Amino acid sequence: MARLHPGLKLIVAIIIATIIGITFDSVGWGIGSFFIAMFFFIWVWQWVFGSPFEAKIILTEELENLIDKLEQIGKCKNELPLHSRGWCNILGLYVQYREMRAVGRLEAGSNKYHSGIDASIDFSSGNLDWRVQKYSPGDWENLVDPTLQIALWLQIHRGVPENYVISFNEAIEQYQKEGNLKLPSLESN
Repeated sequence: MARLHPGLKLIVAIIIATIIGITFDSVGWGIGSFFIAMFFFIWVWQWVFGSPFEAKIILTEELENLIDKLEQIGKCKNELPLHSRGWCNILGLYVQYREMRAVGRLEAGSNKYHSGIDASIDFSSGNLDWRVQKYSPGDWENLVDPTLQIALWLQIHRGVPENYVISFNEAIEQYQKEGNLKLPSLESN
């Protein structure tokens, strides 16, 4: 996402420096703005969008299966009404999946603000392999399967219906105590 060719960054920095130098009628301001622009491109831009020189993460079959499950969770969550989406996070796994134009972006982890995995896919390229920018294995991966069960259940019921709230919460409590997730069925209410 948002990768600029290194030569384009240099040209933009030179243009910015020239405009500021002419505007302030000062070579010093021009040189200073060039270095500020290059600092922005080299440090800030790469910090926000990542570096093209980062180690490439190999997409193994296990990692691909994990991403497929996370994508399914994200898609289920996106189909839910806004007031019901938070239920997908009830076990502490946070999944965000977005599609914009022909690009899909997936972020997930046990921390709402720092992902354990960050991946993207470009549907327009014809190559439907995920590009993984970040992957930090951890305990959050143990929450993927039960969160997927919850997301699918929520998708079927379009959230948690009022007559299911108590039994749903009891199922979550049971999972957190015993590690066994048994969501309420239609017949139980």
